[in-house]
Amino acid sequence: MDNTHARLSLHGRVLFFISLVLGSIVTSSAWASSNEARCSAMEWMDFSQLDEGNAAAKVTHARYVSGQALSEDDAALTHMFSELMAAPIPKATRTLPAHCILDGYVNPTIKFQIRLPISEDWNGRYLLASCDGFCGEVETHRAMAGLARQYATLTHDGGHSAYGFDAVWAKGNLGEKIDFAHRANHVLAIVGKALVKAYYQQPAKYSIIAGCSKGGQAGVMAAQRYPEDFDGVIARGPTINYTKVNLISCMDNAKAIMGPNEQALMDVSYLDTIRAAAMASCDEADGLKDGLITDPRLCQFDPATLACDAGVQGQCLTAQQVRAVEELYAPSIGSNGEVLYGGLPMGSETEWYYWVLPEAGSPEKPWHYYAATEYMKYIAYPTEKKLANWRDFNYQQEQNRLAEIAIHFDADNPDLRLFRDRGGKMIVLHGWADAAIPAHASVKWYEEVSRFMGGNQEVEKFARMFLLPGVSHCDSSGPGPGTVDGMAALERWLESGTAPDKLITAKLDEKDAVVRTRPVYPYPLIPQYKGTGDIDKAENFKSVLYEY
Repeated sequence: MDNTHARLSLHGRVLFFISLVLGSIVTSSAWASSNEARCSAMEWMDFSQLDEGNAAAKVTHARYVSGQALSEDDAALTHMFSELMAAPIPKATRTLPAHCILDGYVNPTIKFQIRLPISEDWNGRYLLASCDGFCGEVETHRAMAGLARQYATLTHDGGHSAYGFDAVWAKGNLGEKIDFAHRANHVLAIVGKALVKAYYQQPAKYSIIAGCSKGGQAGVMAAQRYPEDFDGVIARGPTINYTKVNLISCMDNAKAIMGPNEQALMDVSYLDTIRAAAMASCDEADGLKDGLITDPRLCQFDPATLACDAGVQGQCLTAQQVRAVEELYAPSIGSNGEVLYGGLPMGSETEWYYWVLPEAGSPEKPWHYYAATEYMKYIAYPTEKKLANWRDFNYQQEQNRLAEIAIHFDADNPDLRLFRDRGGKMIVLHGWADAAIPAHASVKWYEEVSRFMGGNQEVEKFARMFLLPGVSHCDSSGPGPGTVDGMAALERWLESGTAPDKLITAKLDEKDAVVRTRPVYPYPLIPQYKGTGDIDKAENFKSVLYEY
């Protein structure tokens, strides 16, 4: 860029900034009123005085994109994150519309990116696409997924840098733990709305938070702790009780599958055998043989039928392996016989890959091992937790000491009165084949909400949960139909007050053709079958999915 252009650019940005301060756009300069100028001027905006929530923010970089072509990898990732938020876009999406990209941070260390469609394309809504796992990076494809549906979309890194289930960042760092637990989403609700208002010169009609896993927990937590932040919540596969997920479910699964020599008792080569046996035992419990288990709680599969001494043909399990599989399916039981957390659902075996069982010959341990041990060592306590042997950890013995940090992470409070009273709406989605975060905790919490809030009919006025048969964690990769447009259903609920009495889920092929569909109903309702198939089929699924 030559000096003349640089001076003109600076001049235009100053004029645009002055116009924003005066509350009107400078119309005498065509360049200053352009989309590019509007975007460029955002670097001059001061968001350091947002007193609410101590949400001082700085935009560090602004750039206008007239249109963005997506590589094959970018398109795949953008589609994946759209599925994760239950806001699916077509797999064939290869371009993004013109938009403004703002990078910045909120004090002290929360990095974010927001993508803002140009005014004529904006749907008038703000979307916070929350991070998941242990967070740790600004995954821009999340923002791109929301942008593809015309949302002003922000995403963030949770307040720290990390890779995978890495929690060293949290060692002795209470502030970053709290940011990760809930503060990041709260302050970015404030900052995001301020950025939207500054850019469009009007506030968003609605603000929505959407995500899966830790991102699903973020939405439920916001409704409980900060009920003014968001009008709508989509919580997919939420880690409702973050402490128990990591330190009971993941920990017990790791203990079950890891032998005393720190090697897994079996690898992923056993999955087809286990899955086929479980499906043969449970498939028809719902009245329909379709390769899906509608409700794993109805299953009676016994892993001992695969024992080598039972005369099994083909691959079989040793006695030690049988016990391991039994422990994976079984709930975690406390010292007084109470259920602490549900086991892996039957039908989730496809997703045991990596989460529970390692790849053959791989030196890596299952992801549940890393989630449990990293969380235990660095996040769960005010200071680092050291154990000579991770197997010695006992949740019940440690429960009181864990409470100091758990109060920041656990989103299991059933009191949603303030969220309800201000008109908030929530859709919870959880796959029954989720092996990463079994659906049992979501079911337990939702039932507790129902009791606290005055019964299921009262809860359904503002919050509905849908359990998806055969659907794995956060995506549509499981055997069941996992593509579901919860976002469109939430929009209708917010806009017209029409609550979703049913969602249509779909299994799509690589070309977005519908392979099969299946209805899901608000919990505790489930589809009923009459021996010939689904009683409620979608004849025009594409319009249901993309064109509400």
